[in-house]
Amino acid sequence: MKWRRVTVLGCGLIGGSFAKALKDNHLAERIAGWDVSTDALSEALRLQIIDEVDDAFSSGGVSDSDLVYLAMPVNEIIKFLREAGSQIKDGAIITDAGSTKTEVLKVARTHLPKEKIFIGGHPVAGSHLQGASHAEATLFANAPYILVNDSQTNETVLAAVKETIELIGARVVLMSAEEHDRAMAIVSHLPQLLSSALAKTIESQPDAQTLLEVAGSGFRDMTRLAESSWKVWRDICATNRVQIACALDILIRELQGVRDELSEFASEESHNLSFTSTLFKSP
Repeated sequence: MKWRRVTVLGCGLIGGSFAKALKDNHLAERIAGWDVSTDALSEALRLQIIDEVDDAFSSGGVSDSDLVYLAMPVNEIIKFLREAGSQIKDGAIITDAGSTKTEVLKVARTHLPKEKIFIGGHPVAGSHLQGASHAEATLFANAPYILVNDSQTNETVLAAVKETIELIGARVVLMSAEEHDRAMAIVSHLPQLLSSALAKTIESQPDAQTLLEVAGSGFRDMTRLAESSWKVWRDICATNRVQIACALDILIRELQGVRDELSEFASEESHNLSFTSTLFKSP
């Protein structure tokens, strides 16, 4: 389907990439934008990522868009759903790109009037780079894009959003909010914390500069995520804290097993580091 008008709230990397993908695939007649940052909004206009500003969100009016895409940090999404639902017209579809889903869905279903239908979403794509200047229409190509599907989901609206997401090249995966948050804690949030902790470990050493000078590509690969913004990750950690803590427990058990085995290691041939060896793909 082709949307008459879409508003993207949050004109950064994700929101800008979604807008560009809609344009490149001719999926919207007009694309409006809004951002709390006037600089971000001006940049999106200058780069022609959006066609116009949706002034409803500054004037207190009602947006005329048929699809509203929330591409903001999770707590800003939650705040918007609590406070600004009246600024979206009846019959409009709202979806989000937040990295956690349980709390977002709870707030949407509690605070949005039934005339405004919410579909929770999460594109599993991105970069440590930020801003509309780094937006790419192909950001979602072949990437998983999770849409929330449970007993309360409007199947007709879900199908419309799913069609759009597939047309911008993403691979839609349907999950409940709880399944999403557990999966992301293990495959996304845990790697981020591991990368950041590793970078912090090196930086805290008195000879950190020397260590970095001799570090190879493996270290750079492992710590690339450590460049990510705390502004984004603060909200992720706060809204998925239970699942992240469980994922950390699993990893800590593995690391504890390695540490214990290495601490007890002796040079005898009978001690072959059997536990540690299970972490590797081949002998």
